[in-house]
Amino acid sequence: MRKFRTLLGATLAGACALAVVPGTASAAPAAPQQAAAAIDDTTGAFYSLAPARLLDTRSGVGAPAGAIGATKKVDLLVAGRGGVPAVGVGAVVLNVTITGPTSSSFVTAYPAGEARPNASSINFPKGWLGSNNVTVKLGAGGKVSVYNHSGSTHVVVDVVGFYAADNSMANRNGGEYQAYIPERMFDTRYDGTGKMPAGSYIDYAIDFGPENPNVRSLVINLTAVSPAKAGFLTAWSGAGSMPTASTVNYGAGKVVPNLAFVQTRPCYEDWCSEIWGAPMFRVYTSQSAHFVTDLVGMMDDGSLEYGLRFKPISPTRIADSRIGQGYPAILGPGAVRTVATPSELLTETTDVLAMNMTAVAPTNNTVITVWPFGYQNFPKPGTSNLNPAAGQTVSGAVLTPIGPATATPARAFNTHNLSGNVHMIADVVGTFYYPEPVSATAAAALKAGKAAPVAGKAFRASTAS
Repeated sequence: MRKFRTLLGATLAGACALAVVPGTASAAPAAPQQAAAAIDDTTGAFYSLAPARLLDTRSGVGAPAGAIGATKKVDLLVAGRGGVPAVGVGAVVLNVTITGPTSSSFVTAYPAGEARPNASSINFPKGWLGSNNVTVKLGAGGKVSVYNHSGSTHVVVDVVGFYAADNSMANRNGGEYQAYIPERMFDTRYDGTGKMPAGSYIDYAIDFGPENPNVRSLVINLTAVSPAKAGFLTAWSGAGSMPTASTVNYGAGKVVPNLAFVQTRPCYEDWCSEIWGAPMFRVYTSQSAHFVTDLVGMMDDGSLEYGLRFKPISPTRIADSRIGQGYPAILGPGAVRTVATPSELLTETTDVLAMNMTAVAPTNNTVITVWPFGYQNFPKPGTSNLNPAAGQTVSGAVLTPIGPATATPARAFNTHNLSGNVHMIADVVGTFYYPEPVSATAAAALKAGKAAPVAGKAFRASTAS
């Protein structure tokens, strides 16, 4: 895993805000991105998509119009829709939005044709509006089952990418996951950009230096902070018109994060002339709000060293502090708990877990942070994965590396709770692995953190194009 350099000391210059530490070199203007040669074996490779709507029970997209009732499910056809190929797809990355639930409940997305697992994809109270990033293995007929437990609720599903099941994508340029130590890149509360007005957007560019041409999409944790009214954020490459899909749905005054896979395009605008060719993306807010962007990783073009492929699994619960599974007890204020990954989910080259984590009814407003256990120079990052309010049960997608096999416990991750008491649940939906064995020396160096000269820049505009 490569070290992502901390960016501090943001300044405001006209309409542009540059976040960069002194001494971090700006990249020279880069050549336009070129398509990488197709990788030989595409199994587990990632293919990014512009957000596309697959299901909206309010309007009858993807299923007959009408809320999903208690203990009912919709078998949603995914293959062959929204840019997803009809064959050869192992799993899809979805953004699932809940709106208008009549009761506290949870929704589970799982492979169609399989028994419903003891796992949840998104948990919510009555009347809630919110989203969660959900990775799910495709089931029978290229479908995903969407189950609602209690009451009734409308569900909206947007697809943002997919993983290849086999080598049938050999004629397409697939990518691999490059994990970073989570790092806060942008924060409108402190970086000089200020609270965004309703109907406005910010363009962001992140400089990966010589790897700029290899970036195809970013994996970020995008958080809406203190919005004036209920609304949404939409993140996309900035190319063309804004998609009819949301990334984060928020209520008034809330703090709402969501993991996002966001396509990028190379930036050759005047405002990013110092980092020309750096991958850029756009974030639109429908209502006045602050927002925070934490970089988690990026999807490359398949040509970089030490890229990771994805292996989907049916949702599998590995930890539930309510019953002493994985977490021995409830997490108190400032508590750090370590969870070992069950050996049956691992191979020798597994490095990252894709999970859905749920915080259950914390006694205080709190922040949950997840990071690998057992690396001396990998402290708790200054980022967040979940930001639940007191009494709120919320879920969030988490991609986290796991610790070394030599640690005790082995192949584990840490969970930190900031305040109050909270129960935690972890459901694994897949694993990222090296397609070829990595030596212990190389793995240790990756985990220790490879320095990367990275700068970020933002441009603020008043309306979306």
